[in-house]
Amino acid sequence: MRFIDDKSLERLGFKKLLSRVETLSPYGKSKLKGLKNYLRGEEDLLEEEFNKMETFMKFSSNNRDIVRNVEGIIHRLKDIKTAINNCLKEHILDEVDLFEIKVQALLMEELNEYLKEFPNELHDFLLKDVSKIIKALDPDNDRTPTFYIYESYSPELREIREKKKGIEKEIYASNDFDEITRLKEERLKVLVEEERVELEIKKKLTSILYDEAEDFLENIEKIGNLDFLMAKVRFAKTYGGIRPEISKNYEIDVKGLVNIEVREVLEAKSRPFTPIDISIGSGVTIITGANMGGKSVALKTITENLLLFHMGFFVIAEEAKFPLIDFVFFISDDMQDISKGLSTFGAEIIKLKEVNVFLDLGIGFVVFDEFARGTNPKEGQKFVEALAKYLNDRPTISLMTTHFDGIVREGMNHYQVVGLKNVDFNKLKTKIELSSNSMGLIQEYMDFRLEKAGKEEVPKDALNIAKLIGIDKRFTEIILDEYIKED
Repeated sequence: MRFIDDKSLERLGFKKLLSRVETLSPYGKSKLKGLKNYLRGEEDLLEEEFNKMETFMKFSSNNRDIVRNVEGIIHRLKDIKTAINNCLKEHILDEVDLFEIKVQALLMEELNEYLKEFPNELHDFLLKDVSKIIKALDPDNDRTPTFYIYESYSPELREIREKKKGIEKEIYASNDFDEITRLKEERLKVLVEEERVELEIKKKLTSILYDEAEDFLENIEKIGNLDFLMAKVRFAKTYGGIRPEISKNYEIDVKGLVNIEVREVLEAKSRPFTPIDISIGSGVTIITGANMGGKSVALKTITENLLLFHMGFFVIAEEAKFPLIDFVFFISDDMQDISKGLSTFGAEIIKLKEVNVFLDLGIGFVVFDEFARGTNPKEGQKFVEALAKYLNDRPTISLMTTHFDGIVREGMNHYQVVGLKNVDFNKLKTKIELSSNSMGLIQEYMDFRLEKAGKEEVPKDALNIAKLIGIDKRFTEIILDEYIKED
């Protein structure tokens, strides 16, 4: 059972969010690229990961020099897994492969000295001993990041190379064409012998590395995990991440939850982001409020942080409790698929059919952003009512936004965007009349907080916004009559 589909990740902009996670090595990048989710039943594993992150976060604050040195070494590592895997396949390694392995083994040895300074809780990252590899590839024990087939590997090789040098000196000193031709032929025979001996040495070195290859690959795995862990901690420090509590009762309870991208966009305009406070559990939670009230942003913020949680990240909040679940669906009003000839509503129904299969297989998190907006209002309201009732009887956590009245029933969780409820309309109307940016002013006065609500109707902020912007007086009178008839 898949956890979340790529289209949902695209709508959420989640891959763009993960691009902010900066790993230092190809091994860490591989971990980020192949990111896996912790699933229901893996709470202990996730708790262990959070423990490591918290431990490293504290350690890095008090031991910046050690961490900086570790980062510097990891940043210098190249991906040489192909060379190691070739060794395991008993392919004879060439000099470039042997050079890369030697350099990385030396870096692993240096890195391990710093890792010994880490707290006991992080000693899982300590590397396997690579001294045999270093000894094999550095027979002269000079500890330099270079490699060639050293003469110290073989007395025979030393003799051959000395003979080759002698012949080359004779070639350089001779002016006799026939003599030079003879010497070059002799040198060619020596080169063949040199290659034969070098090949034997490379075979021997490959054999030694074959015995150490599994440990080397284990070290690569540990370095990748450490690099990724450090990247997650840097991400948390940069954006204000905190360790979330793992809920065992399928409840989401958050305070000060933040959408990083939206916060940055608003801050660039000198406007504050309103963090999300909400408590939701199994069954359905319905969010109502004005179309400009940030309902969709709230859904994305909650879902985005839930995904970060499932991937072993700290979440961007003041306080947070999330459960591990089996799947996530994020169904928004941009579902139209022209290539398949489907309307927005048609695409939503197809997705709902898929959701239904998953609801029978496990416990998940399902989001419907303005479901049935793409069909006529009377039918749309009936579909939303039915969907809310249907989801409310399921253990899955479901979150819906709607602009329809009368959806909330007993036993359903209901939040409203505060919106313009507490605004002095006369004061705001005067400001708008003196301003050329009516929409900007309305956004400035809009209260984006979510507040717990009962079964009352959706607030009539749409009418208030229309009046503030300044619609035709006769139109205003007609629409007010419609509201009176409805009441």
